[in-house]
Amino acid sequence: TTMTINWVNLYQEGSRTVWYREAGNDEWKSKTGTHHQVVPSVYQVRRVELTGLKPDTMYEFSIGDKAAEDKKSIQKFRTMPAKLTRPLTFVNGGDTMHSRAYVDAMNTQAAKLDPSFAFIVGDIAYENGVLATRYFDWLQSWTKLMRGKDGRIIPIVVGIGNHEVRGHYNGRIPEDAPYFYGFFALPENRSYHALDFGNYLSLILLDSGHTHPISGKQTEWLTQALAQRKNQQFVFPAYHWPAYGTTKAAPGKLPSDHERSVEIRTNWISQFERFGVSAVFEHDHHTYKRTHPILEHKRNDEEGIVYLGDGAWGVNTRKPLTPNEAWYLAKSGDIRHLHCVTLHPEGRIEIKAYNADGKVFDQSTLTRARTRPRGE
Repeated sequence: TTMTINWVNLYQEGSRTVWYREAGNDEWKSKTGTHHQVVPSVYQVRRVELTGLKPDTMYEFSIGDKAAEDKKSIQKFRTMPAKLTRPLTFVNGGDTMHSRAYVDAMNTQAAKLDPSFAFIVGDIAYENGVLATRYFDWLQSWTKLMRGKDGRIIPIVVGIGNHEVRGHYNGRIPEDAPYFYGFFALPENRSYHALDFGNYLSLILLDSGHTHPISGKQTEWLTQALAQRKNQQFVFPAYHWPAYGTTKAAPGKLPSDHERSVEIRTNWISQFERFGVSAVFEHDHHTYKRTHPILEHKRNDEEGIVYLGDGAWGVNTRKPLTPNEAWYLAKSGDIRHLHCVTLHPEGRIEIKAYNADGKVFDQSTLTRARTRPRGE
């Protein structure tokens, strides 16, 4: 029932009004939103949150002081369904733009899948809290290419990564991540939060130490968030730095031995296992990975959680460890990719990995909506 319209330009003067209507309806409604400058850049963000919309409905909208008369200036979006009565698809990825050519190629393939939304978790434009112009490139690619088969703009849900932050970790808000916090509409202006769709889907976005510590308040919030969502059919946590990575290992060690990975495992994964989740998205390492089901840091094909990653939507890839080298890996590769996830009403989850040429190179099916809770 809600959609946020968020747009960026260079002009301090300009309309903050969105006109919108249900597709097929002649009568326009309007709502005026907010305006702010994304300091230290000169870029201007205007934002309107439309509420009280009909679920699973196509809307038309335009920006300006008057409703659009020229059809070419009218955009479209579609709201999510209130109930899961048919299969629903979304795409996930991270580490999206080393170059415009790379992000354009993957955005083109993602759009062909016609997802309900995209879920991008970290290292979006590689601006490092400094180069705001890279977001313009990224936003231009998204607006141009991320269109559904019916021409609608595909909505996005974003999480934070190290390349949104000056110094990458332990950043101050918003000084060290001015563009992530300035360009995107974040609940409570915080990088970790939850987004719910009816009683069938929750996305749990977490900050792997970039502007919030992993332990402490964030973990306390996570425990409460998972407890409040016991009755959600599907729950997908996502964050940037992986607990079960594929590269960046110290000599003689596995990536999962990294101190940040251990901290994530101790604080967050213990809660995923406690309450049960559908699967977990991790990124950062510029590879492809799918793990075996894991429980209590051991392979458990019947009861474990699958971890998907590792952040290679539109970047130069790295050579990962193989399944023979890391006990937790079921599949890995130096492949630019996206995850396409289809949720079925009965609880089945289909996961397909597509490369930049649009070819499926890995796929799996989870037969249960969530792992079994381990007690409280």
